[in-house]
Amino acid sequence: MKWADYRERLGLGFDDKSKFEALRNKFCNFASNIGYANYSLNDCCEYFTLVGEAWDPYNRSSSLQLKKSFQLSESMEDLISKYIAFYNSYKVEKYDKLREDYKKYIWNFFDKSLKDLKIPYELISDEDGLFIFPKGVPEFDESLVSKPLSWLKKYPQAEKAWSGALRDYSEKSDNPSQVADGFRKALEAFFQEFFELDKSLENILPDYCTYLKNCGIPAEISDNFRKILDAYTKFNNNYAKHHDRATSNVLEYIMYATGNIIRLVITLKGSDESKQQAAI
Repeated sequence: MKWADYRERLGLGFDDKSKFEALRNKFCNFASNIGYANYSLNDCCEYFTLVGEAWDPYNRSSSLQLKKSFQLSESMEDLISKYIAFYNSYKVEKYDKLREDYKKYIWNFFDKSLKDLKIPYELISDEDGLFIFPKGVPEFDESLVSKPLSWLKKYPQAEKAWSGALRDYSEKSDNPSQVADGFRKALEAFFQEFFELDKSLENILPDYCTYLKNCGIPAEISDNFRKILDAYTKFNNNYAKHHDRATSNVLEYIMYATGNIIRLVITLKGSDESKQQAAI
């Protein structure tokens, strides 16, 4: 039985503040028990450089410096982003089995800590390492966030843009317009690669509508899809791309809308390819 489940059985439960404090203590305890052989001053310097905090090169205890950084976290998001920075800054040279095993241990502790406290976060990996973003509705996150990332393997520019947009969203950027525009760029890159056209998102709209029609989508529904993409494009042009007016309370919708459009197009393509194979 997980500790969080046990507390709930006792009628205690865990509110967000309690979960944050418990997770911070877990991370601090973990940092306290890292030996110098596993976490050197070079590792420590790499971490502090990544998170943009000052470190003390004269303090020989790299693990205690890491612990202090965790202790200074002021929110769940801040704390988790620091642990992810710790994980990503822990470099492993080729054929260094000991450090490779320890990096897996760092990851496993993180993953178990989140699960034990029932903290819902989605973890994504790309060429820069691991990053996380808060989960909303589980079904939406799986279908409209995680799966598009795997589907985009055939579209490298779109995959890179989508990963970058998710990273900016997960890190709670101070610039919502930049995050919204990142999702727009991901969708634009996807359309350009999918349709093999060098057009802006606005100018691809007719190609998108034609594709829906050719896939047999009824006019009543395809017209609604067209309006959604048109509104999506106008919002980004008026609030994100050309004007810094976007607010953070719309970013989740923009993320899901981007994933929904990508999912629709790729799903239609898969359905069409299945029909063609059946006809052979």
